[in-house]
Amino acid sequence: MLESIKTGRMIFEKAMSPEKISKIKRLKDSGDIKGILKELNPIIDEIKDKCSRLNFDDITYKENNDNILDIGYGSEIDMLLLSLKYKTRIIDDEMHERIFGGGWSDPILEIELNKYMLNRIDIINGLPLFMKGIGLGKKIYKKIIKDFGYISSFNGYEPSIDSSMVWESLANDNELYTFSNDENLICFWNELKYEIIIEKLKEFYENKSDFHFDDDFLIKYDLIEKDLAILFNK
Repeated sequence: MLESIKTGRMIFEKAMSPEKISKIKRLKDSGDIKGILKELNPIIDEIKDKCSRLNFDDITYKENNDNILDIGYGSEIDMLLLSLKYKTRIIDDEMHERIFGGGWSDPILEIELNKYMLNRIDIINGLPLFMKGIGLGKKIYKKIIKDFGYISSFNGYEPSIDSSMVWESLANDNELYTFSNDENLICFWNELKYEIIIEKLKEFYENKSDFHFDDDFLIKYDLIEKDLAILFNK
């Protein structure tokens, strides 16, 4: 703040004084949002850092009667997410969208696992925008695959680009076996019994289309694609 020699009045280095800005709702709201973001960003950064270093085996879930899995990340990260939810309870929808992305409404990720359709996986309440792109989606899917033996995804249910990126990552994991039938995918934990894998693959390939078999699976069981094609009447 500078003092005017001619008039004796105070000159602000800003064009409008803070007092006047506080009386204009549009400008005041903008300042309030900046304050909220300044408070939230350290929490968001800590969540991202901890999730990026999280081992997939440390992911937890609670299964309810509707085949819905409520995903958790351990007490430390879960508490940070709850704190974030509390601090953002007063922001409007537009600001909520900017921070979290579309579809996010709760810190608990919900996944449907349809056991009547080869453990078809479907996201009910997705990850916040800031928790994407750090490898967390793959870790979650891999944990479910290990515990349930396998999961599947069917192209008719319009998978998102995020889902397709996770599946591409799963297909490159040497602890998993991935098979395709056209654009439909199924992924097995590599310690699952051979007989169970074959049984589920027969069901997976009931509707015949373009197919690809996992290379590591073929090598482990000394098979060639033609062997499996015959087995599944391809």
